Amino acid sequence: MVVGPSLEELLNSNDQPGPLRSRPSGRELAIFGAVSLVLVVSLAIAPAKNYFSDWRHLQKAYLKLANDRQGGTLVRNFHGGIRQTWIPSLGVVDRCETCHVNQNGALLGSAGQPFRKHPPIPHDLGQFGCVLCHRGQGAATSVEEAHHTTEAWEQPLLPARYLDSSCGQCHLGALPGAPRLNEGRRLLSAMGCVHCHVVAQPDGNVMKPDDNPPPLVHIAEKTSREWIFAWIKNPQAYAASATMPNFQLSDQDAADISAFLIAQSTPSAAVKNAPPTAPSAQPAATANPTEAATLYGSLFCSSCHAVQNAAGNLVGGNFGPELTRVGSKANPDWLRRWLKDPGQYEPDTRMPHYRFDEKQITMLSGFLLAKKDDDLLSKVHLPAANADSVVRGKKLVTESGCAACHQINGVNPPQNFAPDLSRVGSRALSQIVFVPGMKHNVHDYITAKIHDPRSFGPALKMPKFNVTDEQIVALTTALLAQTDRANGLPHELLLSAERKPDYHPGGDAGKLMEDLRCLSCHSINGHGGDMAPDLTREGSSVQRAWLEEFMKNPNTLRPALIRRMPKFNLGPAEIKTISDYILSAYQAPGFDSQTLDAHAMDTDAAARGKQLFYSKYGCQACHIADYKNDKGYVGPALAGVGNRLTPVWMYKWLKDPNALRPGTLMPNLNLKDDEARDLAAFLMTLKAKQNGGAK
Repeated sequence: MVVGPSLEELLNSNDQPGPLRSRPSGRELAIFGAVSLVLVVSLAIAPAKNYFSDWRHLQKAYLKLANDRQGGTLVRNFHGGIRQTWIPSLGVVDRCETCHVNQNGALLGSAGQPFRKHPPIPHDLGQFGCVLCHRGQGAATSVEEAHHTTEAWEQPLLPARYLDSSCGQCHLGALPGAPRLNEGRRLLSAMGCVHCHVVAQPDGNVMKPDDNPPPLVHIAEKTSREWIFAWIKNPQAYAASATMPNFQLSDQDAADISAFLIAQSTPSAAVKNAPPTAPSAQPAATANPTEAATLYGSLFCSSCHAVQNAAGNLVGGNFGPELTRVGSKANPDWLRRWLKDPGQYEPDTRMPHYRFDEKQITMLSGFLLAKKDDDLLSKVHLPAANADSVVRGKKLVTESGCAACHQINGVNPPQNFAPDLSRVGSRALSQIVFVPGMKHNVHDYITAKIHDPRSFGPALKMPKFNVTDEQIVALTTALLAQTDRANGLPHELLLSAERKPDYHPGGDAGKLMEDLRCLSCHSINGHGGDMAPDLTREGSSVQRAWLEEFMKNPNTLRPALIRRMPKFNLGPAEIKTISDYILSAYQAPGFDSQTLDAHAMDTDAAARGKQLFYSKYGCQACHIADYKNDKGYVGPALAGVGNRLTPVWMYKWLKDPNALRPGTLMPNLNLKDDEARDLAAFLMTLKAKQNGGAK
């Protein structure tokens, strides 16, 4: 039998071919050692990194602080390690409380971040997590990754000035406690941003513009080509309060646009309907300047229109256009026609038809035409318009998107003209072109884009808006609320904005109220303006005799208010038509004659009510019942209120003011029934004298 070599012989044989040798070579040992060392180091990195991590260091610092300030109780009750909040329905995963360990608990006095206790909020901290409001990378456990933009994460921690935007992901309407969000959304509508940009909210509603850009279809009647040139070159040079942006046009472009706008103009209804033999307008210079200024003031034109005073400050309202230099703009014939009936020129205007007589029109037009700036047009010298200039002007108007705001003959409103901003708060950084030196995050991009759009490229179409730094912050806040996360939230978390009904009064009274533009200032059944009182329940509130006299000659009800209702020069038949409608249509439920016992509102009740008014409740601090003695200017004057309001309205109002006028400044005094009745009895004794005083 042949026996082969033993295993030991094979291992000790240097000449034996094959893989088995007595020991590895030196080179192989070196490689093996290096690989082993790399493996050991690799295995040690994770625990070492964890041991020296930010969160562990911060938890140790917290324990030391807690021990120094509060003793051992906090330390004994503290549970360290990674803390995680996971809310699958909201897409929330965050470990923020791993470092911010004192969100709900221990009061450590003036401890700074990250150990400061979270400020009070209307939500439980565990209900929504941290990243839904603060953003950042919630799953991270290092400060750099959690707070800042990294290669793997584009949503850094939201700066505190924009925190209102997080509320806007769920709250789609006005929200008390979020002023920047509310203001930003208001500006998006009021400045006309949503004429060009689509801003759709997660509930499907799309923001609508709330400005009132004038139609340009009859512009040649209103003003000159020279004024148009100066205006579109720099709107704020004409009116400091102008919201129209600056398109930074060249002189040639502005000249071509002005040529086209004049060329496309057609006659308005006021010109078409003018009698062919109408007498020429009386020269404005014949109007007495002092008398004209008095008329302007008595009509309370400044309630809607502002002018700059000698110090350069705007004085007046912002509901209508600024009138500081209107004499440099308005054609005298057009101005007279406008004052006679604004709706003949602009059917959708918010300015009422005042029914001015010829003398008033002459005085007002003369007063307004005197408000001019001779320097505004002194250097404007335009070449005569020709066909080529008009064609170029139309092309520029089309490319600039002017028809998105203004009605222009021959130019259709553009579609998809500007980027959709419905999810701009989550826009990927790869889709953004940043200018040199700009931080690569969405909020800085939005801010810079609003501040100076053309800094991103001179060929861009977005113009420069006249906005303050605080308005830019507000606009950025509103846009940061438009996120992917908001569109993925459960529907039950979305609190939609209150949708205002499109109410319009009907019949002959409705036509008259439309002509007077009552809804420009007043709200009725949820629709209209907020400059003047809501009229929804006015029929239950006022007495007929007072209402008719007030519409004939409106007087001052609130001494502290600057805005006043103007005089509309209504005829007796018109006053009766409106009064009948208001007193019958605008009634509140529960205001019938059985609400109060009229026999109980006698002189004794009035005497008790007077004591309540002046002694127990001190109503004279806000109201004037006696012009000789009372000094209250916060609320409406009550001298003469017995002629104005109904007893039932007074009683119901005194019982619960906010139920009748939500948001009123009048507090609820929690009056007993007999106190409210006695106060109403006293107020009914405050009758106005014929000379306007009070008894």
